Amino acid sequence: MYTDASPLTADELRVVLDQLHYQVERLEEDRFSIVYTTGLKASLVTYGEPSKLRSLQLRAGFTGFNRIELRHINTWNRRYRFSKAYLDGDNDPVLEFDLWLEGASPELIMTFVREFEDSCNLFFSYIRMIDAELVE
Repeated sequence: MYTDASPLTADELRVVLDQLHYQVERLEEDRFSIVYTTGLKASLVTYGEPSKLRSLQLRAGFTGFNRIELRHINTWNRRYRFSKAYLDGDNDPVLEFDLWLEGASPELIMTFVREFEDSCNLFFSYIRMIDAELVE
């Protein structure tokens, strides 16, 4: 378990991520790229110091959708508790997950990364149906 007395480091996080068999690349001191087996590309952003990470955020953006409006995003956010959706500066939908690391275990971090893929698949289906005018 990670605590202030025994914090997770960025190097330790990389070891945990490598256990998931996804393509992981450290792009910057505080950012990793993850490519899931389904082809989904996500960014994992770390908060805190590299020697003492405080929280993690997974983020994926989706392009090519023309009918997604703020009301659709708000509907998603009301229905699904553990993710946050928004429209970025280009009006593209984005999905995020956050994890506070105090008391987290390697298993929890791996579950967090795996569950993000499932939420992204659901979110993608949702916005695709809206864009195809199958739902309002």
